[in-house]
Amino acid sequence: MQPLAPSIEMPSSSSNYECRVCAHSAHGVHFGVLSCRACAAFFRRSVVMEKKYTCRKANQGCRIDKTERYLCRLCRYKKCLQLGMTADNVQWNRDMISSTDRKRQSDDDGTDIDAYSDWSPGSKKSCLDGPPLYDLSKTLNKIHKTFMEFKIPEDDPVYQTMNTLGKMDWALRRHRKHHKIQDFRISNTVRLDQLVDMWGSEMTKVAEFMMHSEEFRHLSSEEKFSIFKLVWQISQRFEKLTMSLEIFGKRALEEKILITSNTTAIQMEHVNVDLSKITDYTSIELRNMFHPFCSRLYDDVARPLLDLDPSSIEISYMLCQIIWHIAGKTMQGDILAAGEKFIAKIADDLHQYYMKEYKMANYAGRLIKLMTVVNSLQRIHLDRLKIMELAKIFDIFKVKITDPCFFQD
Repeated sequence: MQPLAPSIEMPSSSSNYECRVCAHSAHGVHFGVLSCRACAAFFRRSVVMEKKYTCRKANQGCRIDKTERYLCRLCRYKKCLQLGMTADNVQWNRDMISSTDRKRQSDDDGTDIDAYSDWSPGSKKSCLDGPPLYDLSKTLNKIHKTFMEFKIPEDDPVYQTMNTLGKMDWALRRHRKHHKIQDFRISNTVRLDQLVDMWGSEMTKVAEFMMHSEEFRHLSSEEKFSIFKLVWQISQRFEKLTMSLEIFGKRALEEKILITSNTTAIQMEHVNVDLSKITDYTSIELRNMFHPFCSRLYDDVARPLLDLDPSSIEISYMLCQIIWHIAGKTMQGDILAAGEKFIAKIADDLHQYYMKEYKMANYAGRLIKLMTVVNSLQRIHLDRLKIMELAKIFDIFKVKITDPCFFQD
């Protein structure tokens, strides 16, 4: 018997067939199983890049269908194997989706890539050295150590008298206390290894910040990591943006300046990030792909923040809302209950803050404006996730990370 072909396309009249993995319209028999392009590309990428997944619900029983095929990579991969997909049929150097198919392929929400038509793949050069590996094990160990060994500052009498929101604000201000405008230099070129170092530093800071929440501390280690992986990128992006506005003021908005570390900042419109090691696409193509999100970040988030001029307490409140809203909505169960309890506490604390500091009994209008900013950031974040999922399907970024679930965005 001849071995199964990696990919056998069906005629166009066969559109009524369903992918056995996710129930979307099938494209053909891929790796021995009738499947859509997306699931075939997912299986190929999992095998070629030797990806290691963890179950979102930890029970390896997640439903994989039209609406939820992206929610758990481990269960999706296991379903591929259970249905008979085999790594023996993977062609390791074959691009399964042609450049013509790229323009027609749709994501899970039915969003056609033509909606992002100003991203044009163009010509590609071959990568013969294989994807580079970025080992974040030291950073992950630091995060784990933070979760296991964190101690509240019992020697700080002021901290001990603070309410929940006050403690979160204390933690945020602690990370910002040494930042001054004269300490920053604007850099228009960033290397990938510099980005990885920045990510490692930011991940540790976010972990420390989250541990000042009593509700978060009482969760299991697995639950902490599950939340952290979901929210660290959006929370650090918001924190960096608000800090950029605090340091550079109106200039940050006009020149789209974003602080990236304790000493450096970039101009988002002009920065050149060298990603040649992990992609065959040009910087112009990648800029076209992500530029709309940069514009929205400054128009829908930075501009209203500049007008509101929020206090440190208000920034901390928004940051907590971002973290726990995403965590509760995605994880449910005990995490949702913990998040609701925490949000109720900081809502009461913010009320007391407005009454005591501003003598403001009617603050509903200001609170609505703050939450509008939070919701705008979350929409941008979700839209970026969709684009990154498309990038994974089409193998735009060729990189191996010790735990890729930490880089969903």
